[in-house]
Amino acid sequence: MMKNANTISATTIENIKTRIWSVFNVLRNENVVARDYYIVLFFLSVFKDGIISKETLFSETDLKKMICKTINESSNETIVRYRPLLDSFKSGIENMSDIGIREIFQVFHGLDKKCLSENFPDIFDSILYRISQSQGRFGGEYIQPIELTRLINALAGNSAKIFNPFAGFASFGVILNDNEKYFGQEIDQRTWAIGTLRILAHEIGNQVKYICDDSIKHWPKSLEKFDLIVANPPFGMRIGNYYHDIAGNYSTVESFFIDRGLSSLTKSGKLIALIPQGFLFQSGQARQLRERLLDQDLVDAVISFPGGLLYNTGMSLAILVISKKKDTPGFVRFIDGTAFIETNSRREKQLNDIAMISAISDNKNAKFVRHIEIEKVWDQDYNLSVSRYFRKEIDGVKLREILEVVRGERANIPATGKFIQIKNLKDDKFNFKLDLSSLEDMELRRPAVRMINESCLLLATRWRTIKPTYFEYINESLFLSQDILSFKIDESIVDLKYLINELHADYVLEQLEFVRTGAIIPSLRKEDILDAVIKLPSLAEQRAKVQGLFELSNKIQKLQDERDALAHGKLIRQFNEFSSLKHTLGRPRQNILDWSDNLLDFLNRKNEGFELLNKAFAEFYDIDIISALKEIKRDTNFITDVLEKGENGLVLSEYEKQTISLLEINSIVGELSNNGFIFKIKKLLLKGEKLKERGIYANRTLFKILLDNLLTNANKYAFDKKAAGNDVIIELTVVETSLLLEIKNNGKPFPKNFDREKFITKYSTADSQNGSGIGGYDIHRIATEFNNPDWILSLNKDPLFPVIFIFQFPIKLIN
Repeated sequence: MMKNANTISATTIENIKTRIWSVFNVLRNENVVARDYYIVLFFLSVFKDGIISKETLFSETDLKKMICKTINESSNETIVRYRPLLDSFKSGIENMSDIGIREIFQVFHGLDKKCLSENFPDIFDSILYRISQSQGRFGGEYIQPIELTRLINALAGNSAKIFNPFAGFASFGVILNDNEKYFGQEIDQRTWAIGTLRILAHEIGNQVKYICDDSIKHWPKSLEKFDLIVANPPFGMRIGNYYHDIAGNYSTVESFFIDRGLSSLTKSGKLIALIPQGFLFQSGQARQLRERLLDQDLVDAVISFPGGLLYNTGMSLAILVISKKKDTPGFVRFIDGTAFIETNSRREKQLNDIAMISAISDNKNAKFVRHIEIEKVWDQDYNLSVSRYFRKEIDGVKLREILEVVRGERANIPATGKFIQIKNLKDDKFNFKLDLSSLEDMELRRPAVRMINESCLLLATRWRTIKPTYFEYINESLFLSQDILSFKIDESIVDLKYLINELHADYVLEQLEFVRTGAIIPSLRKEDILDAVIKLPSLAEQRAKVQGLFELSNKIQKLQDERDALAHGKLIRQFNEFSSLKHTLGRPRQNILDWSDNLLDFLNRKNEGFELLNKAFAEFYDIDIISALKEIKRDTNFITDVLEKGENGLVLSEYEKQTISLLEINSIVGELSNNGFIFKIKKLLLKGEKLKERGIYANRTLFKILLDNLLTNANKYAFDKKAAGNDVIIELTVVETSLLLEIKNNGKPFPKNFDREKFITKYSTADSQNGSGIGGYDIHRIATEFNNPDWILSLNKDPLFPVIFIFQFPIKLIN
């Protein structure tokens, strides 16, 4: 358990934290990149240990040299501890001015020293967590939320000897009981240095061995056993050829950790892993390992959490508890952690660990806890997905009682045909029949297709909807992709229209959601679909129910058609006041494009002397000539796109929306240039698989306008002049079924009384001399058009990044 802080005054402690936070205003005016802001923790630690006295601070001593010299030459045991850490913080120290360092230490000398010393672990951790949370993926160092650490600590109980590979900031090393010994490994030198500062802050060096080392390469020797092995292995890390001789055939770091950890446990030892949920249901190597764990009755508990809980990833996660001495042999505890997640004003999720520990401590079944016999887990093909074991009991019949699988033919597939993908299926309980005449023949790739020659129900197995669609066979075959299942309906007991309507019902969709698996692209197994239950009254009752629904739908459609006709007539009467301007600009625009092409062609052909010129240009403008010309072409085409739709200003309805892939979103953000701005744009793009197969429903031109307005806003208001430390961070993250776009800057905060409401009001501006008040208005309109009207503007809540825009766009499947 964490040591109790000496309680002086909560107000005094908070005042100290606030004063320390104020020094980040100093860093923003220094030549220090945001990633080096952890230097504050180094300065705070050496100040606490007396390296910079008040006399030194007000002398003419070169503080940079003095700090380094004292640490390198001192024989004082307390100061010597900082020697191995100095290299990790040297760049931050060297990039600061002497004046800036003095300002920081002047703030520290104004603190209540007794309170600081007695509460240093709490104060240090508070600053550490806030820096890590503020920087997210951009900082490069990640810290596990304290709530997760406390939960895992509660699950672990007392352990005499603890091993923590992939240790990060040594979160598990600073919550030890007095009788516990901790051994941690962290491969990243900088992360290890910050973690070592943390251990020094907690004054637990006699219980802790924390080294900078590679956990895969230098796992403890086989004879050394531990009572507890705990880790949060790097999410999504693949074990490459570099580790092949050590890690054997393991492809993922979590599989390596679990398998190797088992062999290093004592006879009553426990292993706890914080891992992506994919391990719980994936096939291949992960399934083989699950089978082994379950057959040996080693799985004690599985806890699932939604995405967005960690600062550095949007992936859904799970805690897997493996025990060689279970309290309840023959059972697995499945715990749904969703009910204990709280969302704050920045859409960041936080675990209420205190409530969760209390709720699961009695070891009984509850709303969010299920004790499942291990045989039932075997029957589910060793699937450990938590939601699967929380399905509600529904009175009715299983789909397998009214549906029969239509397998189709895989032989004699023609070269072309009507190929049906998920995007071709209907998602309408009234208009649900497939219209083959609207589809063109396309090349068929065998053996990935099946030929269907009979009427059947089609259901999608991927993403969040099954899109029930009926294919009526009339002398023309269709060809299905592998992610669509086909079924013959027993119409002697179920009405087609009723069945389609029920498959859209919430109670059916909830059943399927419980068994859907996959973090990137969720999918359903055929067996799980057939096990779903629908309510099935008599045929007469079924037909009576759907008749009323269809009559109401027809009335609504008639009213919609009348409204559309009126709107169309109005559009016809509004004619093109803008067309003459477009015509006038047409020729100059084409000239720019033509001469850009000519220059690109000429420069690519004539290399003599160009390299030297290009190098000088790049050094001066931070972009080479070829890239600059391509940027001119890209921006000219962008202007053309806007002009084409600009007869009546920015009329959003004129911009046709479609599903833009996440890969293309990456490309749009990746192409953003620093040219013309007084800051550097730093981009954190999406990584991972299947970026082509998912996207957001938007318009490319409007998305670029949204980004351009946000960057222009930062250029006008956030920074006074160009400086090396001026940063605008654009971060893309996938959290479950949403794309998060976060744009933040480390410039000046908005004026005190200028809030989100004023920002989105037309003609309202933070600086009447420097803006029109249209940008924020259009940002809000575009975000609303992209299904995110409640986007977030966080002002002055983060001292590192005082202005943060957060957008959340629903993700759709592209198929």
